[in-house]
Amino acid sequence: MSWSLCVPSEMPERARKLAKYDIDLMPPMRLPDHVYGVYVTDECLVRFGDMLRKGLGHPIDPDPADDAYRSKIIATMKLPLIVQIAIRGLTLTQFKMALVRPFGPLGIRYLLVLSDSGSAKSRKLRNSTEVEEQLVRFLGLGDQKPKWYRTVRWYAVINVLNCPSR
Repeated sequence: MSWSLCVPSEMPERARKLAKYDIDLMPPMRLPDHVYGVYVTDECLVRFGDMLRKGLGHPIDPDPADDAYRSKIIATMKLPLIVQIAIRGLTLTQFKMALVRPFGPLGIRYLLVLSDSGSAKSRKLRNSTEVEEQLVRFLGLGDQKPKWYRTVRWYAVINVLNCPSR
């Protein structure tokens, strides 16, 4: 029996339940209020993004601003996996970079999450100071030390990104 030809009455019980489930009734995903990690500078994102784009064979954009933007996009998606592979003993609680404001209301930055306040287990999770120093050196972030930051909610990011200044 093919699923594309199947009428709802012929579907297995579990599939019928999933088909009836309304996406609007799903509870919102709880984001942690605070995250512990190092924020990644724009220069770091562009540097790693350029390396990834060259390795993947992506063409270089003639406009430097567009080229940097595309590099940042790729770096924000791939950098957590790269550091997890490159640094032995590093543990990340999220493989998605969080948004934080280390410099005040307008300074939104991406953060590599080493720990978060989402659960008791992830709050207690800590990397050794040697591993954290190795991470900062690998990313080229100077003398930055990991610390706790309050996360930025998605609606705040949309408001900032929709500013007419861009």
